[in-house]
Amino acid sequence: MQIIFHVDLNAFYASAETSSQPSLKGKPIVICRESRRSIITTASYEARKFGIHSAMPLFKAKELCPHLVIVPPHFELYKTLSEKFFNIISTFSQELEVASIDECYVDLTNYIQVHHQNPYDVAIEIQKRVFSELKLECSIGIAPNKFLAKMASDMEKPMGITVITNQSYKQKIWPLPIGNMFGIGKKTAPKLIELGIVRIGDLAKYENYEKIKPIFGKNALIYYQKANGKDYSKINVAHNELKSIGNSTTFERDSQDEDFIKSVFRELALEVSSRAKKRDLVGNSISITLKYTREKSKTKQMIVDDYTQDFDTIYATALLLFESIYGGEMLRLVGISLNNVKHVEELQQQISLFDHTQIQASKKEINETEKVIHRLNSSLPGLKIMKASDLIKQQSTIQKKYLENNE
Repeated sequence: MQIIFHVDLNAFYASAETSSQPSLKGKPIVICRESRRSIITTASYEARKFGIHSAMPLFKAKELCPHLVIVPPHFELYKTLSEKFFNIISTFSQELEVASIDECYVDLTNYIQVHHQNPYDVAIEIQKRVFSELKLECSIGIAPNKFLAKMASDMEKPMGITVITNQSYKQKIWPLPIGNMFGIGKKTAPKLIELGIVRIGDLAKYENYEKIKPIFGKNALIYYQKANGKDYSKINVAHNELKSIGNSTTFERDSQDEDFIKSVFRELALEVSSRAKKRDLVGNSISITLKYTREKSKTKQMIVDDYTQDFDTIYATALLLFESIYGGEMLRLVGISLNNVKHVEELQQQISLFDHTQIQASKKEINETEKVIHRLNSSLPGLKIMKASDLIKQQSTIQKKYLENNE
């Protein structure tokens, strides 16, 4: 039987700030920018005692806790700590799947068999290492599959360890409200409750299977199986590969001022280019996001001629995409993403499979062209010149989720 851990850093952003600023320890803090329309990213456990939670508007949190401490986000700190956290976990097993910046699934079956250790003792060892090296607390769920491990890690926070087995899952998860089941969203839970499926145990009943089909569609069997403690999904190491580098920003007030919006795109392009260069990553697709309201947003992307991390290329493409889809509406958020990213070394290995001389000549020609365009744009600030080839291969889609590192 496989042994899966789900390791979840507790109140990660808030804990990260406390680890770097010990004076914040024990105080009710929230992570967000100080502005009229800020939304809380993370709340410390001290702040949660006042009823404050993530996604709550900052003004409401201040009403609940007048002495609330507001800390602006420091994403580079979070990324650094996150990488160190995953590095620690990977010393126990390389079969690790990153679920988000602060949580992962890890298959410890082989480690436990080789070292003849009790899974609970291994979990304690992980907690001790994470805290001693990073000053971060984590909760751990231990189970025979990913779903039960995730459910277990949410049961005791902070610094909890919960074990769910094939024999105990009925006692552990069936009495829980249906809304507590991982994968059941806020919109789905009320629909299930209307059908009399109030607890996870109700979803596990065969007589309710036909009822849930209209709600879950082709995924009905998956949810039914999970409610019965079964999850056949495997640890997906490939999921850890970074597919894009993105950045976005929410305006202090909605705006339709195109000069202002373009200046924001410039700052975002600089940030995306800088992050790509730091990680030695290049991409051949650039996309932008325009968000009009909480519900309405649009994204459009363009394939560029060559893999790039160049600021001018990212910025110019973003402006072209913006001008092609913007109709003068009020905007609340804009974003840029560099997609289909590869590490420079990986790209060089792929290039070596082809005629090196031909590709070098082609790349030299492209680079010289970009240099000329850059000089022209620098000398003509009111004009933006682009290669004609950048005008093709466009694709438009409706945005379905936020870009990486939304603020």
